[in-house]
Amino acid sequence: MSTTTHVPPALRGTDPDSFAQQTVRVRWPKIVAQTIAENTFPQAVVARLWALHRELPDGPIRPLEDPGAPDVSLWAAWIAPFLNETWASAPWLFAEHYLYRRILEATGYFQPGPTYQLDPFRKQKTATLTESGDAVCALAQQANQCAAHAEAARRQLPQLLRTALWGNQMDLSMWSVTEAPSHLGTDRETAHLLADDTHAVVAYLEAVAPIRIDLLADNAGFELLCDLLLVDGLLAAGYAREVVLHLKAHPTFVSDALIADVLETLDVLAAHPHTAPRQLAERLRTYLACGQMRLADSFAWNCPLPMRQFPPLAIADLARSGLVIAKGDANYRRLVDDAHWPFTLPFSEVVAYFPTPLLALRTLKAEVVVGLSEARLQEVQAQDPEWMINGHWGVIQFYCP
Repeated sequence: MSTTTHVPPALRGTDPDSFAQQTVRVRWPKIVAQTIAENTFPQAVVARLWALHRELPDGPIRPLEDPGAPDVSLWAAWIAPFLNETWASAPWLFAEHYLYRRILEATGYFQPGPTYQLDPFRKQKTATLTESGDAVCALAQQANQCAAHAEAARRQLPQLLRTALWGNQMDLSMWSVTEAPSHLGTDRETAHLLADDTHAVVAYLEAVAPIRIDLLADNAGFELLCDLLLVDGLLAAGYAREVVLHLKAHPTFVSDALIADVLETLDVLAAHPHTAPRQLAERLRTYLACGQMRLADSFAWNCPLPMRQFPPLAIADLARSGLVIAKGDANYRRLVDDAHWPFTLPFSEVVAYFPTPLLALRTLKAEVVVGLSEARLQEVQAQDPEWMINGHWGVIQFYCP
């Protein structure tokens, strides 16, 4: 997608004293080591993963060595501009996606053998849902009460948006299940919003419903449940005639959701000892069966590009939507080029290239954000020195062309 907007420099692991630098030098090696520790891989896989570990952070970017993998030609083109870079000097958005693809190269995810299609992060993913039992029951019961009453579902939408937003705090590439912050059910749900366009997006939906809505999913586990509750609410309210849930084509960012994760989440709900989650699972499966909820995956969502440079076919598909909901930190970074924009530059100005109405639900976990008022910026800077990276602050931002 082309645009004449001048985009500032991208965040990089060489930015002094930055979270990107800490990620490249500290967090990524830990993620690779943890991947080894939490799996029983053949010795050859372990050796390849330790070799990858040794490349970080100053080793060179190289082409994939994954013969026959279905995305090799795509990655050859994506990697080519950065072959003279290192892990640290390449744009952070590129290098982070590249890291997770290199992990799959090392584990043999696309190669015949015992690790073919083996999700190296599955153990961590399943923990986030199984350890949230009480919240699962409460949220399912609330959804069931609104499911048959469109007006009640419409009144519930602002709460569902906040639930989907703060569900994004459960990000296993950042912290463990027990370490993750949680604002759900507290006054921080609203107090820690740095921008809140809820009224604008509700007004838009009231004016145009029913429409196709596309949701760009982020993490599996508890956050995916929160996303499914939002899908359920949008359909129950009559705001959506169909919802397309876009998922990753292969494991990435530790906990990012795949189609298999959605199906497993439905299985977990359907087998729950309490009635409410089972009722929610039955309703969601009905949406799937009748086409009101569609699951779509594409290598586009694993690509290392900003949305402004996204594959044309993926953008053309999103352009047919009446509303795109982008979940999470990585999708937000992609939307705003993962670049050093002024924090107070309007969100609508940065994403003006986007072809259809857009809603971003994001918990801040990286040093990039736009669309803040000067007063709110000064307030949060004085209140919390780590506000951009600790997952305690969020935005609900809406753009309509």
